[in-house]
Amino acid sequence: MSFIPTIPDPEKIKQTLAKAHRNCQEMELAGIQLEEVIAKLDREILTQRKQRLGKALEQGQN
Repeated sequence: MSFIPTIPDPEKIKQTLAKAHRNCQEMELAGIQLEEVIAKLDREILTQRKQRLGKALEQGQN
């Protein structure tokens, strides 16, 4: 007995591809949102470093 593969229904293929495309878009959006959070944290870290250095330099002048 040999296995004979069945051809999926064209409508099912269309639905599966549409779902895969949407999932890909959702993952891309999540990646962009993650990049935005990382950029915001980087800016906050730089601001904190700048403030600490500014304070250290002010204290060194006094």
